[in-house]
Amino acid sequence: MLMSTGQEALWLAHRIDPDSSAYNVILAVRLRDRVDTGVLQRALTALVERHELLRSRFPATDEGPVRLPTAPGSVRLDVREVPGAGDEELFRLARRASEEPFRIMESGAFRAVLLRRAPDDSVLVTATHHLVSDATSQWLLVRDLFAEYGARTGRGSAVAPPGAITSWDEQVRGEREFVASPRGRRAAAYWQEVCAGVRAAELPTDRPRQAQPTLRGATHEVRPDPATAQRLRSAAAGRGLTPFAWLLGTFQAALHRSGAGDGFLVGCPATTRFTPGTREAVGYYVNTLPILGRFTPATTLLEAVESAQRHLRTGMAHARHPVELLDAGSSRGPLFRISCTLVAADRLPVPGLYEGAVRLGGLRAELCDVPQQEGQLDLAVEVLQGADDFRLMLRYNTDLFDAATVERFGDTWHRLLDASLDAPGTPVGDVALVARDDLAFLLALGSGTA
Repeated sequence: MLMSTGQEALWLAHRIDPDSSAYNVILAVRLRDRVDTGVLQRALTALVERHELLRSRFPATDEGPVRLPTAPGSVRLDVREVPGAGDEELFRLARRASEEPFRIMESGAFRAVLLRRAPDDSVLVTATHHLVSDATSQWLLVRDLFAEYGARTGRGSAVAPPGAITSWDEQVRGEREFVASPRGRRAAAYWQEVCAGVRAAELPTDRPRQAQPTLRGATHEVRPDPATAQRLRSAAAGRGLTPFAWLLGTFQAALHRSGAGDGFLVGCPATTRFTPGTREAVGYYVNTLPILGRFTPATTLLEAVESAQRHLRTGMAHARHPVELLDAGSSRGPLFRISCTLVAADRLPVPGLYEGAVRLGGLRAELCDVPQQEGQLDLAVEVLQGADDFRLMLRYNTDLFDAATVERFGDTWHRLLDASLDAPGTPVGDVALVARDDLAFLLALGSGTA
């Protein structure tokens, strides 16, 4: 069975550090009704029968990694009884279950763990390795699992038939045919031009970079207030831009002001679900686009935002070409050290779960927001776009950065975002990064009069 270029890169990352959870993709739900574990197991078997990557393992051979599907019944529900656990302990156990490393060569890249505190109170943790899933896939997985559960208990409707999705082999063959085609060669030339002469964005670190990264990480959240979120939507719409492009442009400006230089690349993971048969499938449908940022002393905040939109739009036109195939050259280092991606939480396959309680397969369910995918890169930003708000999740490598450094960067980004909404024509370099009162205090310290 075939593996995509992106999967092969993720397989290698796992081989280098098999005990890391940096590439674990998680969705955990708190269930407030009695769960029939026998029915849930049958629903799980139906799920992995439909989505073959969830029942695949990835051993090494002399020719490289291969994908070997297993029988649907080989994926078993792991029920762990945790009577008496408090809410904090239950969350800690859910996080621990999500962080357990996968043995992708021996036992695959998917598990489902039910932490049962009481017959009518449990947490279901669904965890995958990134090489079989992405953000959308994890929500599709939960949607389909509970649809199967509800269909078997008479409390929900059946899912779409297996023929509604594209097989993974067909997806990989399509990728390879595109790469070999004239369009694929033009896309490769476009990306080589974008990347020529620039390096990955890189912030000054608190500690030296180790020769072998450990992929340890943490998360810092920046949450603009509702008024800022509304102003952002209105400003972007008024100029024919997307809110994500506006956030990306100001993010690049924050990198520039924080020491990343005048020209650099940021990775923007983008979907490769280009056909109807892929939109309902669980799999690794992602290509990380190199987005160029360039700044001069005269570059304004609005120009940074417009540049981000332009590069995003043109990049999506060439998104079918896997960036892993680009010849980066050994002297320039990795293509990305920093990424920024959009997750449109208000359009995810399980409506309402991001905002609050819903019913899944007849069961009352709430999102259990377990941290995940920390430490993959120096800094990986996830923009969670809700119906009325934005959450900016800054996942960083703790071997490189202290929490205070990332918090300070988050403040810089927020300050540039506010400035871009107040006066978009302001040069990026002219925005004050310290509040006036704080600046007066610092100057007073320097003069000895504080």
